[in-house]
Amino acid sequence: MKKILSVILALTMLLSVCIIPVSAENYTSADGKTYEIDGSYPYVFVHGMGGWGSYNKFNETWPNWGGASGDGTDLIKIFNDAGIESYAASVGPFNSAWDRACELYAQLTGTVVDYGEAHSKAHNHDRFGYSYEGNQLMDEVWDVESKINLVGHSFGGPAVRLFTSLLAYGDEAEIAATGEDTSPLFTGGHDECINACILLSSVNNGSPIANLIADSDPLMTMIFTFANIAGCLIGDEVMMWRLQFGHFGLTPKQNEKRAKFSPDAVKNIVASKDHCGYDMTLRGAAELNEKIELVPSTTYYSYTGRASNTTAVGTEVPISTMFAMFIPSSIYIGTLEGKTVDGITLDKNWAINDGIVPLASALYPTDDAENSFSYSETLANGGEIEKGNWYYMDIMEGFDHFDFSGTKDYPTSFEDFYFTMAETVVRHQ
Repeated sequence: MKKILSVILALTMLLSVCIIPVSAENYTSADGKTYEIDGSYPYVFVHGMGGWGSYNKFNETWPNWGGASGDGTDLIKIFNDAGIESYAASVGPFNSAWDRACELYAQLTGTVVDYGEAHSKAHNHDRFGYSYEGNQLMDEVWDVESKINLVGHSFGGPAVRLFTSLLAYGDEAEIAATGEDTSPLFTGGHDECINACILLSSVNNGSPIANLIADSDPLMTMIFTFANIAGCLIGDEVMMWRLQFGHFGLTPKQNEKRAKFSPDAVKNIVASKDHCGYDMTLRGAAELNEKIELVPSTTYYSYTGRASNTTAVGTEVPISTMFAMFIPSSIYIGTLEGKTVDGITLDKNWAINDGIVPLASALYPTDDAENSFSYSETLANGGEIEKGNWYYMDIMEGFDHFDFSGTKDYPTSFEDFYFTMAETVVRHQ
């Protein structure tokens, strides 16, 4: 029964889931509400597991940011039309946080993806990936000095946190491995360029759902075998995804039409644990958090949703409006209070969930607890919003994991949520 549930949950997760400040005029919505967004820095949006961005053809007809509304809503276009320069990155939908951070850097700087010599050797894959030379994400190549804002949904959260930390502090293993040939992403010293990290239902401390799936080597082998077969028969563009597993040999490398079927490549990626499944386990997230440091010049915000209710016996059950494919995972998470996973005894906040991510994971990384505060309580008590700290917003009741992609009113409209978010960032930058 557990294996059957694991397969169902795996399919659920697969299917769901530089620049000077812009001189934007304050934006007035159709309902007459005005948002103070003058001086907004550019936004770079990073999707979660199974998401997509502007490099994906699918994004043209079904934008990742807004498309879930089903009415053609495109947040990136809405922001740009309002004068807030915005872009949607297309990192590997199922890649690890490290690999995603490297892909994001290459897209912003118009360079070849460099996964790092030390990291690539440790995980037995190619050091270099796609080239974005002459095809950078932003209108101009980012100079790694001008300020930008990063928004990460779900597993996009750990990716932007790691990206920000690497820019500021670098990585000693990579510097030792390649010296002067080290990617600027790993050399550190770029600690003033990320104005804000805004996380939406981020998997900061992992999810027990990932443990259920990633801890099954047979299931992971099946998933990556499917990816390899798709790379052989179709290429790198599969359904809505651009799989970007060429560095592992599962899908074609850039300018190749097809990959080769390779059981060894499948076996390697399962053993390497260099993929999103492992990074989202509780122990994988804890290992990742040890590599990530808060940057004193960056403000961190987290938005969380709750789509579960407490029963008379204390367990959590999904609300009736939850996205149907999240119901099995929500039920599973809701029964975990008091149980131990990866050495962590789970309290009530681990049972409360949005269908995929427990509240305890979305609020803030446990390693940063001493630097994490309620945004509304801070202001109510006369405090200042200070850089280098986490500020978690009030829980958005009735929101499931998919709602940040446009399936819900926020609370009056999709625009209202995101322009209020931008207004908050500008107010404290």
